[in-house]
Amino acid sequence: MLSADQCSPSPFAGRRAIAYYGTCLGPGLGILGRYGLNDTLALLNEQIQPYRELDPSVETVPVLHMVVTIADAFPGEDGNYNHRVDHATIQTWIDGGRAAGAWSILDIQPAISDLDTEISAVEPLLMQSGVYLAVDPEFMVDLPGVPGTQLGHITGPEINYIQARLDAIAGATGERQVLVIHQFNDRMVRGKECIVDFPCVDLVWDADGFGGPGAKMDDYLQYRFEPGFELGAFKIFYRYDTPVMTVEQVLGLEPRPVLVIYQ
Repeated sequence: MLSADQCSPSPFAGRRAIAYYGTCLGPGLGILGRYGLNDTLALLNEQIQPYRELDPSVETVPVLHMVVTIADAFPGEDGNYNHRVDHATIQTWIDGGRAAGAWSILDIQPAISDLDTEISAVEPLLMQSGVYLAVDPEFMVDLPGVPGTQLGHITGPEINYIQARLDAIAGATGERQVLVIHQFNDRMVRGKECIVDFPCVDLVWDADGFGGPGAKMDDYLQYRFEPGFELGAFKIFYRYDTPVMTVEQVLGLEPRPVLVIYQ
């Protein structure tokens, strides 16, 4: 494990990230993918502006949160119940985002595939500056389960394994890495007390799930007091939250989220 002085400062130091979530293959998973790259970046910049105005004390950074390993209801040829976005397509969005000052977060939904396989599939992309990783336990299931028909889960030791992989990337690049874990149900993460602090990996806990503001805020506040919490993220659903929380409400969370994801 690297020590903190062996990598760069946290990318969130003095910054807040505002993300659009989806897949660059097209619509269906979120707002990212409903439009082309340039229109997506323009809309994201509009969403970011209220954050810049309400909290000028930090730099507000746009983020493309792309699901690049997508869970399926069908096993496919390899039997893994997922399919991957090709690197050339992902790279186009990474490059376009970078030109506009945006980071990229690559989100994997492993389904029944193992973490080693899915992390290795995106590792060359994670070696690039400003490209980070997210893992969605909702779709991590064991046979005979099928993604989307039962709630998946991840364990504390598995989170440590992912952090160790990212720690190795930090050692190779000299840049601190980011790992986002989505959660909206206590069953999704088992053994949080086992989670280890890797100084060169920022572990970001995303309060996921849709619904009314009260329940969503309660989840966020719950996670902040549980083992493994380092930094907070918050998910907003344009179509399914009732009502959609305002920027003022999001910035009223304590601690203020370093990452806000719009889906």
